[in-house]
Amino acid sequence: MTSDFAGRVPTLWHGEGIARQMMERLTAGRETLVVADAAVAAPFLDGHSARTVTIDAPAVNVAAVVTMAQEIVHRSPSVIVAVGGGTVLDASKIAALALARGRVFDYAIGHASRSALTFLPDALPAVDIIAVPTTLGTSSETNSVGILTTDRGHRLIVGHALRPRHAIIDPCNLTSLTPEAVREGALEAFLRLAGASTSARRSARGNRDAVALGRALIDAATRDPDSAAGRLRIARLSAATQRSAALRGRDPYSARHWYVANEVAFLLQVRKIVATAAVIAAVWRRICSGDTRWGDRKSLEGFWARASIGTTLPVEPPAGIAALLDRWGIPRPPEPSAHDVDRISAATEAAWGNRRPMLPGLIAGDFRDLLRESCWSPEPVGADRRPSTVLSKEVN
Repeated sequence: MTSDFAGRVPTLWHGEGIARQMMERLTAGRETLVVADAAVAAPFLDGHSARTVTIDAPAVNVAAVVTMAQEIVHRSPSVIVAVGGGTVLDASKIAALALARGRVFDYAIGHASRSALTFLPDALPAVDIIAVPTTLGTSSETNSVGILTTDRGHRLIVGHALRPRHAIIDPCNLTSLTPEAVREGALEAFLRLAGASTSARRSARGNRDAVALGRALIDAATRDPDSAAGRLRIARLSAATQRSAALRGRDPYSARHWYVANEVAFLLQVRKIVATAAVIAAVWRRICSGDTRWGDRKSLEGFWARASIGTTLPVEPPAGIAALLDRWGIPRPPEPSAHDVDRISAATEAAWGNRRPMLPGLIAGDFRDLLRESCWSPEPVGADRRPSTVLSKEVN
């Protein structure tokens, strides 16, 4: 049952209409189980004889993943085809752990119920997973990460055993996305790069890859979010964030905005990118004011100056990212009550902050101040509180 896949990244197949061709090729003669989002049409599956399980993506939680795992154990497939957005792909990857030796699935579920971050034992995937995304930006089809929604929050599970064997990117599966959803996906991929680029402990190659991909994402989402070619380009760029050196470095927790946005998303019941849009400028404002607990000012300013060159966006990163959110029409969540702010702040400290390596030295009071100064603040979001400086977008 153990896959012989030992590569560091999945094999990526991409192109218009390629999903049907690769589905037939990669599952021929193999016991196959398809896990698909019930709300998403997948014409490439028409006529395929594989057993299909449909799931309601918004309702995916621990109980749904456990039920899915039971179905996987019952069917004992040699390949699982996961079709949907990040939620469906993550759930399929986690549920597939039920086929691994050593009760890995039970460990993952149990540990995630107690801790915000779970590292799996280092092992190969127990079954080949073919990931077919129908949304943009999550990169779940190419990463070794899964998000599990528990009663206490969205919990992060990390390990090689979650890595798909193949990723199939077909723009025919992205036709239902609105231009706004396409830009949201591009933003999610862009901020993944930006988060890694707030660390001073970066290699020259990592910086170059992050800048090149970031610049290409801004260009693609600005110029051509409607065509099949444009969507395919954004999808490939998102996948490339995981397949290049852009996210590699000695600071695995550098995307510190993610942890706050994760708690905002869970407690306000909004999508992650909407929650991220609420807090990202405030986080960057702290970095640019010299608060090293959030990141390195020089690194962020260098990334933004190079990634945003030629865009007419403000040169200061906090104002620049706020302007990009407005330009792309990224929605913000409704303003939380004071009680909600307190709950989010306490949950962020408990899960990620204080003495933990994700947000070290940051406590509930810090998160409370950040939320009060986020997109709901009467002060223009992204406004810089430092003495004015003059930066140039000329890059040597």
